Amino acid sequence: MNSTTVSTAPLPVDDPKLLRAELRRVLPPEAFKPQPHRGVITLALVPVTAALMAVVAWGGLPWWACLLLSFALGQLVTTVGLAAHEALHHAVFRSRRLEDLIGWAGFAPFLVTPGNWRAWHVQAHHSAANVFLQDPDILPRQPDLRSHRFARMFHAISPGSGHWLSFVSFSLFFTAQGQAFLWYHCDQPQFRHVRLNRLRERLATVLVALGWGTLGWAMGPRGAFFALVLPLVFANITLMVYIATNHWLQPASEDHDNPFVNTASVETHPVMNWLHLNFSYHQEHHVFPAMSPRFAPLVREHLRALNPEASTVYPHLRALRMLYARPALYSPRDGHTLVGAEGSPAVTTDELRQRLLSLESPA
Repeated sequence: MNSTTVSTAPLPVDDPKLLRAELRRVLPPEAFKPQPHRGVITLALVPVTAALMAVVAWGGLPWWACLLLSFALGQLVTTVGLAAHEALHHAVFRSRRLEDLIGWAGFAPFLVTPGNWRAWHVQAHHSAANVFLQDPDILPRQPDLRSHRFARMFHAISPGSGHWLSFVSFSLFFTAQGQAFLWYHCDQPQFRHVRLNRLRERLATVLVALGWGTLGWAMGPRGAFFALVLPLVFANITLMVYIATNHWLQPASEDHDNPFVNTASVETHPVMNWLHLNFSYHQEHHVFPAMSPRFAPLVREHLRALNPEASTVYPHLRALRMLYARPALYSPRDGHTLVGAEGSPAVTTDELRQRLLSLESPA
């Protein structure tokens, strides 16, 4: 292991390059190597998922058993999707073909191709997380509601908007985000730099949708509902209870991507951490995207030694409640204030952080 000797003075949060460099210095070299065994395990889950789908669709089980198995299927789909997320960040295999194989297995249920994922998540989101105009997943600003139809729709389905859609949107939010990037965002001038074969990925997405539709037709309405639709809903919700708490309570920036400021992790149940491959360690993932989440707890440990204020970890359920309690638009004045559609209520992200990390209820 590298030397773990660090300065007694906390390294500044506003210098992400320095913090990253110091973290890289103190972490063991093996933390930065691909973890192919995680890919092998993931690929072994694919036939298990397919077999379970067949049982649900054609097994003649009672509705309550199908419902329970739909939830289990949703978690399997989530786990394989999160493994695909690791693989397409180069944290699993060195082979591009094997990365694509896991990418198809993990994201096809969400109608997201590996090519779309690389452009949307790896290139666009990770290069500018919570940066205005540059991050396709960022919350809108208040003035955007008057000038952009897409911003009005995004706000309506976002937790905290108060719109009825925001209370049901998680059921398809992740899938919708993928389609929004493929059919809308990637054509905007600020995303023309991403490497995306638009025609190929759009055609592949349509073919994937037709494939799932054909399988659903073969299963019949009841089978398709329990084997395809409900698992997709459960998987979308599971992903969004993480994703929404990772960035949508944090400050935004005009031009600066700083994971020590714009990204949070959540403290969740150990079973969820195991089942979802440490995805709760999201700030650590943004610090080193190509590192396997297997080493994320070690990153957090060293980050807290370097500067405790740079590590942001919220209680998961409290953060979810806060999402719906706080307004869901950034102020036109800065990226540190969230406001309602009419400008009030208003709350700063510093206030949210203090409430979430205090012992008091966030309500």
